[in-house]
Amino acid sequence: MRKITLMGILNTSPESFFDGEQVKITSEYILNKAQNLVTEGAEIIDIGGQSTRPGYTEISAEEEIARTAPFIKLIKQKIKAQISVDSYKAAVVKAALEADADIVNDVSGLADMTLAKLAAAYNAKLVIMHSGAVKNLQSMAEFFKTKIKQAKSCGVKEENLILDIGLGFGKSAEENWFLLENINYFDSFNLPMLVGASRKRFTGKTLENSLKAAMLAVKTELPLILRVHEVKETKEAIL
Repeated sequence: MRKITLMGILNTSPESFFDGEQVKITSEYILNKAQNLVTEGAEIIDIGGQSTRPGYTEISAEEEIARTAPFIKLIKQKIKAQISVDSYKAAVVKAALEADADIVNDVSGLADMTLAKLAAAYNAKLVIMHSGAVKNLQSMAEFFKTKIKQAKSCGVKEENLILDIGLGFGKSAEENWFLLENINYFDSFNLPMLVGASRKRFTGKTLENSLKAAMLAVKTELPLILRVHEVKETKEAIL
């Protein structure tokens, strides 16, 4: 039976649109949030210290490391869950992997192949995300073929690769919904698919539309990872 895994989002950036603007980021908050995500059904916790919302301001690698690596280490010591680091900076990814992160969630689509080399060196899973407009499904498939080949050439095992159609990254609302409607086009890759639609602009940042997107994503026959803010509600919706 195909496995659906829930990835709970844990933002450690004060700029985060969902919860960073409303809370003070402390070790206690992070640990409690992580435990709540796991209790609700998340098997993976995705930690990001740099907001990538439209118009975001880039921070230094040093600041991003300070926002992620210590929390990754803390969670791994206290909670049984896989940890994904949401970053496109090699220094940040390296620090996260040294802190025992399991997955490299690179939103740049391997713009820097150092990330693939790091994933290979630490035997970590690697997310390959498509960014930009959707010319057609075939062009996206060609992008994935190229990036998969490049990742493998860096030593990443095929069983450690995960694909991401990149919802909300350089795509119109219509393109995002089109991809969700046609997600099973990519089933031929036979690799896990990560889908991150939760609270993104094309959903109106609403829970209702975020759940609608999740329900469309389950059409794929691939092992599916749903990256979400509301784990409990998503789990109830897809069961």
